[in-house]
Amino acid sequence: MLGLRRTDAAPPDGVRELVATEHLHQALGSVDAVVLAAPWTHETHHLIGATELAAMRPGAFLVNIARGQLVDEAALVASLESGHLGGAVLDVFEEEPLPATSPLWAMPNVLISPHTMSVVEAENELIVEVFADNLRRFLDGEPLRNVYDRDRGY
Repeated sequence: MLGLRRTDAAPPDGVRELVATEHLHQALGSVDAVVLAAPWTHETHHLIGATELAAMRPGAFLVNIARGQLVDEAALVASLESGHLGGAVLDVFEEEPLPATSPLWAMPNVLISPHTMSVVEAENELIVEVFADNLRRFLDGEPLRNVYDRDRGY
């Protein structure tokens, strides 16, 4: 499995290689599926557009579980309609909720899932844990966990 990271770091467990962002197009052409799990920032807006979709292997799949704005949806529809992409699994969209008029609803090579991860018990437990820990830290005058970084955008 390849990973893309804008910072220099060791690959996380399960990732055999991290690819620098300047090598995105080569990486896209070397995999059968692209899974987006990134924040939406100025740098990642339309990270996947017509050029990137064309760089993907014919028949490849795109999975977006991150933010809808990472993908140029019109370009995605065109790539799916042309048959270049084998399919897409989409949990998020540029406009939410996805309008009833979107062609994505009728495409047989598209799986649309409800954006409902927050109903998973393990995530709710983690949210409560982080909140309680941050409350303790705040009351003790300690640095907080998971603080928003305005420069990064997340």
